[in-house]
Amino acid sequence: MKSIVSLLDFDGAYKRQSFYHEGSYNWIDFNVMQNVSLFCEKSTLLNIADKLNDYQESSVYYLGSGNYHYISYLLQSKICQPYTLILFDHHTDTLPAPSPDLISCGSWLLESLKTLPLLKKVYILGVSEEAYQHIPNAFDEKVVIYTEQSLHTNLAAIMKAIKKNIPTKTIYISIDKDVLDMEDALTGWDQGTLRLNQLMKLVTELIACKEIAGVDICGEYPVNPTKDFLLETTNAVYKNNQANSYILKQIYERMSEIASNPLSKDSMKV
Repeated sequence: MKSIVSLLDFDGAYKRQSFYHEGSYNWIDFNVMQNVSLFCEKSTLLNIADKLNDYQESSVYYLGSGNYHYISYLLQSKICQPYTLILFDHHTDTLPAPSPDLISCGSWLLESLKTLPLLKKVYILGVSEEAYQHIPNAFDEKVVIYTEQSLHTNLAAIMKAIKKNIPTKTIYISIDKDVLDMEDALTGWDQGTLRLNQLMKLVTELIACKEIAGVDICGEYPVNPTKDFLLETTNAVYKNNQANSYILKQIYERMSEIASNPLSKDSMKV
């Protein structure tokens, strides 16, 4: 089983956290890159991809703040078999980029739908009630949305339906912590109301019944040196460190369980 975590350092968000210290991890420094927050030129994206090629043994990637969620597009572009994306996010990330030469934290899923032929289905969980209007009509049949309210009222039924209807053996999981209630994480974006234990119950059940091509996590609180020691910032760093630790522990415990007993995966399939 792959067991290495890669932390992508675009803005120093992880330097004040400690959740990764007890295990093996790669620290990938992108601080020298300019103009990569929120938007990224596709020519620069190729340079990022080249650097990530040295860390393909990783199974879990921490991307930094939601400003860099578009890195998920790069990680998925390396998948070599048909797969389904399970996206936990308070936003659909399907808005058009301002220019064809750019990819953004708000357009990366639209780019994925248009250009990644092995991506067969997308489930977006935890979005706002207005999310439907942001999905282009051309992808209505390929994208399934479950709003934050539906997760609160029908969580078990939704999980059962997803596991039953995923059309591929392989899935990729992407988590933006802005899907979480502010009691569990603070991100700098408008947030949803999913609780951390609910999120990880869904994630671990999916890990138990499907092959996992990879997992990425983003949603760190934005770094601002002038506000580093404000109570709001220290509170956000503490919450996010706790959340990241819990997410990583839950993922690896379930992956280890599956690796030690492969038959348990078959028993979890719907």
